[in-house]
Amino acid sequence: MIADFEAVRENLFPASHEAIEDWEVFPWHCDRTNRIQAHKAHSSQAIAIDVFGTLKMSRDRDRVFDAIAESMGVAPDGPWSIALEWTDTDRLLREPRPTQVDVLAVGSKAAFVIECKFTEPGGKCSQTAVSRSGKRQCNGHYADQINPRNGVRSRCALAGKGIRYWEYIPQVFALSPGDDHTPCPFAGDAYQWMRNAVMAAAIGKHRNLQTAALIVFADHASFPTARKAKRGLMAPSLCGQAAITPISYQQIMAIARHVGLDQELWNGLSAWVDHKIARAASRRPDFQEV
Repeated sequence: MIADFEAVRENLFPASHEAIEDWEVFPWHCDRTNRIQAHKAHSSQAIAIDVFGTLKMSRDRDRVFDAIAESMGVAPDGPWSIALEWTDTDRLLREPRPTQVDVLAVGSKAAFVIECKFTEPGGKCSQTAVSRSGKRQCNGHYADQINPRNGVRSRCALAGKGIRYWEYIPQVFALSPGDDHTPCPFAGDAYQWMRNAVMAAAIGKHRNLQTAALIVFADHASFPTARKAKRGLMAPSLCGQAAITPISYQQIMAIARHVGLDQELWNGLSAWVDHKIARAASRRPDFQEV
């Protein structure tokens, strides 16, 4: 890992710094050369730390998350704990590489699985990508097929590998795992939204909590996830539209300013976030997640 922590700190809101207990071992997002990307102005990880790291360390944490919970229709009862870059060490979905969630917020009665986006779109399923051999592990449909890489017959290449998404999809999205769905309803960036929604369902079952999946996005017309959030994250024909809820950083800042006691902190963070968004929007974005 190639780190320039001085540059990273300069790109993070000062009140968020103490949320990172060990800068050397924190799971930073890196590029292909293994260089930490959180020093970049349009870093998705950095803006998430700005907001949720500050919330984690703030005396207003419970007030703000109770207000968010009320707005989402889940139990607003703290105390709330916040984990940045939380990893599913219980492997609830049986993924070979366990899900890493941008933020996990847990209260006494409810939990939020939070995906954070800045200038980038959502992630897509890797199974439809062409491998070096020129083959795809999935043809893009949820229908009976054989994975050419491992020879396993299933409707979903991931299910054929024992991953449990389709064990939770029926309750979250009201889709039958025994029926064909052509094309797959979770093609494109709907895959990432689905993955967060089923992770929330799995955590709720495992911990006996109400859960909600949130997509937190920077609201600007030039950013892909912001545009998608306005149109609808999922296809209109898909049930379970409420399985994942979009909320902007600007909305979170408005909530914090409304219910928080430390107005100087929230006004400062709000200005910091607005400046980052304006700066990212003014440049020609490459829309690469960093």
